[in-house]
Amino acid sequence: MKNEILADSYKRLQYFSKSNRVKNCGSFLDFKRYHDNTLKLDKANFCKVRLCPLCSWRRSLKIFGQVSKIMDKITEENNYDFLFLTLTTKNCKGDDLSITIDKLMKAFKEMQRDKVYKNSILGYFRSLEVTHNLNIKSKSYDTYHPHFHCILVVRNSYFKKEYISQQVWTNLWQKCLDVDYTPIVHITRFKDQGTESLKKAIAESAKYTVKDNDYIVIDSLDEVDEVLTDKAVNVLDNALLNRRLTAYGGILKKIHKELNLDDPVDGDLINTDNDNLRNDLDYVIERYCWNVGYKQYYKVN
Repeated sequence: MKNEILADSYKRLQYFSKSNRVKNCGSFLDFKRYHDNTLKLDKANFCKVRLCPLCSWRRSLKIFGQVSKIMDKITEENNYDFLFLTLTTKNCKGDDLSITIDKLMKAFKEMQRDKVYKNSILGYFRSLEVTHNLNIKSKSYDTYHPHFHCILVVRNSYFKKEYISQQVWTNLWQKCLDVDYTPIVHITRFKDQGTESLKKAIAESAKYTVKDNDYIVIDSLDEVDEVLTDKAVNVLDNALLNRRLTAYGGILKKIHKELNLDDPVDGDLINTDNDNLRNDLDYVIERYCWNVGYKQYYKVN
């Protein structure tokens, strides 16, 4: 249903091709139903538009699945420790969002070249998130907050020999971002290496780049605010166009390649890499199609 709202917005903005793609996204779903009555998605028509709510959900599952596989692989050895890093910048207006994301991307590359970083960090997974302040009482109302969530790999000796303090991380990010204020930087060690804290950090990193409630704006009457929705959709669609929303580096990039994983953003959204693959042949195919009038799926066969 949110896809239909987004499709209507694209239509009003005269992005007719994207409107049609989003409107038809997920209009049919083929499942394998196994003898034990479990279902596994087999085919679907996903549009892969960056803001599509349905595709964003599938991407989130895929990123979680891929990073989980990579972390499972690397934790087979006991040579590493893991950190969760959040890098931020000040909120910006919609007109400045694209430029601000450019600065973030550039700053992250600068940070990787710094001696302090290079001496301590063995690999990373980085994801971009953009939030939209829709609190009408806030001084930052209708501004955007792009920021990075990162999982970092370090040696076991990190906290004894190569430790980077919170202050040093903050100073480093401020220098690379080239700003005259102190940006908020949060660095945390995974307390339970390979268990619950690891899952939480992976889930945080795998969050949607933009949640649909950041651009589908609902007014006080519980109706879609078309003016604000169209404005937000236009801003975010242009700012995220052709962006690399996630990235691997160092040892995590190497493992990603070894596991032969595809692109988590623009790759296959049917197999999300955390599904349990079934090899048995005892299944039947069921197809479900979306009914625009009833706003629900119905079984075709």
